[in-house]
Amino acid sequence: MTEFMKTPDFSLLENPNVLNRNKEPARAWYIPYRCRCSALSGAKMINGNAVGAVQANIIAEKNGRYKLLNGDWDFIYCKNKSEVAAALKGMPEISGSIHKDKIKVPSNWQMYGYDVPQYVNSFYPIPLDPPHVPYDNPAGIYYREFQLPETWNKEEIYLNFEGVDTYFYVYINEEFAGASQGAHLPSEFRITELLCPGKNTITVIVFKWAWSTYLEDQDFYRLSGIFRDVYLLARNKDHVRDFEVKTSLDTIQVRLESTAEYGAATLELYDADNRLLSRKDRMIKEKTAEFHFTPENPIRWTAESPYLYTILIHAYNEVIPVRVGLRTVSISTDGEFMINGVPVKLKGVNRHDTNPDTGHYTPLRTILKELLLMKQHNINCIRTSHYPNPPAFLRMCDELGLYVIDETDLETHGTVLGGHEYGKDQSLMFTENPEWRNAFIDRIERMYERDKNCASVVMISLGNESFYGENHREMSRFVKKRDPERIVHYERCENPAEDAIDVYSRMYSSLSFVEEYCANDNNKKPFFLCEYSHAMGNGPGDLQDYWNLFYKYPKAVGGCVWEWADHAVRSVEDPAKVPARRAAYGDAMPQYGQNKESLGTEPFFSYGGWFGDTPNDANFCVDGLVSPDREPSTGLLELKNVIAPVQVEDAGTKDGKPVYYIINRYDFTDLEELNITYRIKTPSKVYRQGTLFVKCAPHETALVTLDFTFPEFSFEEFFVEFRYCLKNDTVWAEAGYELGFTQRKLPVMQTVPETEPTSLMPPLSVTFSGENQSGILQAEGEDFKYCFDLDAGHFTSMCFNGVEMLNAPPHFTIYRAPTDNDRYIRGVWNGNFMHLAKEQPYACRILEVNRKYVTLLASYSIAAPTFMPFVKYSVLWVIYGSGEIGAGVTAEVRPGVTVLPRFGLELEMPAGNEQLLYSGFGPGSSYRDMRHYCKKGIHASTVTAEFTPYIFPQETGNHFGTEWAVISDMEGRGLLIKGMPEFEFSALHYTAADLDTTQFAKDLQPRKETIVRIDYKQTGIGSNSCGPELLPEYRFDEKQFCYSFTIKPIFTESTDILRESRTLPGITEETEI
Repeated sequence: MTEFMKTPDFSLLENPNVLNRNKEPARAWYIPYRCRCSALSGAKMINGNAVGAVQANIIAEKNGRYKLLNGDWDFIYCKNKSEVAAALKGMPEISGSIHKDKIKVPSNWQMYGYDVPQYVNSFYPIPLDPPHVPYDNPAGIYYREFQLPETWNKEEIYLNFEGVDTYFYVYINEEFAGASQGAHLPSEFRITELLCPGKNTITVIVFKWAWSTYLEDQDFYRLSGIFRDVYLLARNKDHVRDFEVKTSLDTIQVRLESTAEYGAATLELYDADNRLLSRKDRMIKEKTAEFHFTPENPIRWTAESPYLYTILIHAYNEVIPVRVGLRTVSISTDGEFMINGVPVKLKGVNRHDTNPDTGHYTPLRTILKELLLMKQHNINCIRTSHYPNPPAFLRMCDELGLYVIDETDLETHGTVLGGHEYGKDQSLMFTENPEWRNAFIDRIERMYERDKNCASVVMISLGNESFYGENHREMSRFVKKRDPERIVHYERCENPAEDAIDVYSRMYSSLSFVEEYCANDNNKKPFFLCEYSHAMGNGPGDLQDYWNLFYKYPKAVGGCVWEWADHAVRSVEDPAKVPARRAAYGDAMPQYGQNKESLGTEPFFSYGGWFGDTPNDANFCVDGLVSPDREPSTGLLELKNVIAPVQVEDAGTKDGKPVYYIINRYDFTDLEELNITYRIKTPSKVYRQGTLFVKCAPHETALVTLDFTFPEFSFEEFFVEFRYCLKNDTVWAEAGYELGFTQRKLPVMQTVPETEPTSLMPPLSVTFSGENQSGILQAEGEDFKYCFDLDAGHFTSMCFNGVEMLNAPPHFTIYRAPTDNDRYIRGVWNGNFMHLAKEQPYACRILEVNRKYVTLLASYSIAAPTFMPFVKYSVLWVIYGSGEIGAGVTAEVRPGVTVLPRFGLELEMPAGNEQLLYSGFGPGSSYRDMRHYCKKGIHASTVTAEFTPYIFPQETGNHFGTEWAVISDMEGRGLLIKGMPEFEFSALHYTAADLDTTQFAKDLQPRKETIVRIDYKQTGIGSNSCGPELLPEYRFDEKQFCYSFTIKPIFTESTDILRESRTLPGITEETEI
């Protein structure tokens, strides 16, 4: 750079009346080629593997009309516009305060240590003072050289930016080329006259904030810089500037727009295998030409069968490819959302561009991985929250088959939080302020024109959380003028009668609200939840309930789970801060099982506030179905099975054989395309299995009878498991891939458990250390010795074959480490000091002692400082000569306690008890409202594997509907826990306090001991981190309850666990000693 570069016009940063300088009019996205062969090859994004995702760019660059400018750029970081001006003049006296370095394009400069990433949800990061921005407005100066190919000397050259955050100025060879804004929108500049043969330079000055910042208040990390592709296009002087493709179910219409008044154009139509179907020639007159194709035996595009034709546009020595899907989008008179005239359900997610290493730049391979995961988990729809995703993303959606709600880069959420009465100040009501109208329309126009030819785009969204007013109506009018058949979406239009919207969209509505709207026949617009089931941390837990309603009502379109991926930054501890951070834990660290020497040694995922960014919304951005590295969560597995393409329901019996309804939840695919298999089994044995040959049209139901006569009685539960697998290979999964399953319980009565009579048990020796039923009761049998403190009301020792099975006395507890979805109820729990609650013994008395057993009755409460006891309960303890311990609990909850987190016995087993075997819902965590991805059966695991390392530590590892569990060491010595009949349990290397008092998973140090919880019940998960309250049926709000369980030390190698699990002790004698 020289000192002669002209200083930018900084006034543009605060002038919403000047949207850009020298930017080309919006157009469809495309890349021109020099020949037919390259165009056909470059048209396809995906060839069945990740390499194919970048194939198009490689072919485009080789074709000679495309030059990618991604890579290493020189970079200068400036704190404000004065430093920018000085840097452009090359002033040496301030060079020390201006950092010069290399930076990768595309990326965000905060990911390279300039400035810091800031996460805020709805707060503006700057004062609400539009259109003004702070004087200290960071900027990045990007600079690089490039060679102009010799063949381009007589071409028209265009410079394209696909995404820059936020306002930027462009210079070519130190001459001003243009300026633009709209972070996630394309900006194209004609730079022909500014270029010279051979070496050229490009300088881009990007400011962090501008007037446009007020329109980009999305819920994500606030990051800056050139974060999408930058490239040059070489065009003939006369060329096709734009084109629009419209389809019906069997016709294709193409309209060209040329830079020249006249010319000739040829269009070729190819099928999916690149076979030429039709060729048409037209003359371009008055800059336009129209073409019509009617393919023979047309194949329609849907998300289930995304068939694409290819059209090649030959004109002015260029070839432009465009992929075309034959499809229509409409709404029925009854409010059904239709693709190709068929009602569909949108099983969607909200997707942000986010990457833990590159910020808002998401590499194509990562995008492809995401879309493949979505297809594999039965997702068919994406809302591009809250801005257009990269053009390559839409091309992949076209090819893979995903419906897209294309959302405008527009959100003004922070205006409601700015310290004023919203609605009174029209200058802050952007959507009602005519001075901002052109900016609103500019954003919808640039997105619409870019994406208008994509088959995957089924709705156009006017933005997110920008309230509603005349500027939004004008946006809708623009869309309808361009294409009257386009479906317009906007959630903040709360009046379903508004003509500006075609779909009534809400977010986080309760089930009752959904049902009230959908059941009203006067409501004629489809109902859509653009956000629901907030997938933050452990959850969501209400998916099945929502989908029961979506399937119940035709006008319920479905919804998009919030959200797809966790936002986080891969970070390392600042070495300078490590000693102080370690010291801050002090003596408390051993108490929570944490090792301060481990702090700061490994990369970890951080969230808002870690970088000192203020204000911030902490971990509210860690709310995805997949991790920052795109690893599926249990929430995604739950969603996959809830929205699986097949549903099975009981239909009774016929001649003693089970009958089932097989419901086809596909919209366009017959079930004969799947392999549907079944297994009839108990947790321990498979009795019958086979394949069902089901021919069932979309939305229809088939009736099947299984050739199996089940018994009337059984020790174990009988289940039928149906699996639905791909019959053929697809681009996104191989044949045999499981799309989902259903497990149904057969109506087999379970026999009463076998009884082990006390008369057959070994003798029991009972001694006391104190008088008057105090001190330590010691009960000793053939291979065990137990000690029970009659004053404290708990066991102090459980020895089995000389080995201690307890590391600390067991006690009943009510607290769990709050989940993210406990966000609001946590305030109630902690406000009542439930996290400090402890067991308080009242009394313990011996009821009976004889040669074979001893019974104790103890009473307790669980209470915290200041408050009356939350729970009062009694436990009937029985120690048998067999070594088995029985516990019968009767509890009463204080009336003022609305919801308990949980209730159960917590015991701590010594180090080495790592093996886990249980009969219940698994594998994976299960809760009463989040278990549809689990099967009831016998599952093996380890205590270490039971822990899910959520970025923000919280409750995990629970197992709902458990009949028995064994926790043992490597030698097979362990505890068998049996429910009477069921219980919930977990086995972890962490206590609730460990998880509750730690803010990052990196700071957790697993205990060597195993913490086992034997729960009567745990409250459900829900999605209340941003959604409605937990449904009443999933709340632990009982005021009285009873439950029973037994604990018995065993050797797994010498114990028939299945038989033992079906046997309960029974008192048959009363011989006193």
